[in-house]
Amino acid sequence: QKISHEYYIGNQTEKDLVANGNTNTVENRIFEAVETITPIVTSRAHQFQVLPGSEKDDSMRRANNLQKVLTRKYETLEMQKKLEEVTRDLMIKRYGVMKWEWSYEKDDVDVHVIDPRRILVPRMQVDPHDLPYKIEIQEYTKAEMKEFWPEADMDELHPESNIDIGKMDNKKDLYRVYEVWTSDMVAWFCS
Repeated sequence: QKISHEYYIGNQTEKDLVANGNTNTVENRIFEAVETITPIVTSRAHQFQVLPGSEKDDSMRRANNLQKVLTRKYETLEMQKKLEEVTRDLMIKRYGVMKWEWSYEKDDVDVHVIDPRRILVPRMQVDPHDLPYKIEIQEYTKAEMKEFWPEADMDELHPESNIDIGKMDNKKDLYRVYEVWTSDMVAWFCS
């Protein structure tokens, strides 16, 4: 994933090894291809179709209202943009992750695009629905740790000093938390 991402952003040569007088410019066809195909793949917005349970007026009205709610939710969650991000991850990193969850701040459903480097799954597993477990690596500041886990003894926990995962590269003093999902439980562990 790291090598593929480096190629995508244009770091395809070892620039310090290029002889003096020669250019280290590259024609980035991978970037061109990904940025050309991503809008094509995600250009059509989803069309939700809700079928009524019966031919009664009440059932048809509820189905119509639900269809409008789903269409509006697609827009307010900015699903078009998020699907573009996941599509890029699929093409560059060969793995894309969207996480659906309940947002207590919004008191509504929310969707996040997760950097695939933050997700751990068992080796040689193909179908994401048949995984015995999934682990998401999360990072929190000390204030966030106290807010989310007030009963945790912060003196026993030590922040990570060199974090090299996802969008939080080069930040210091973050606590790494592993969120483990199985078919029947969710658990959090701190390193």
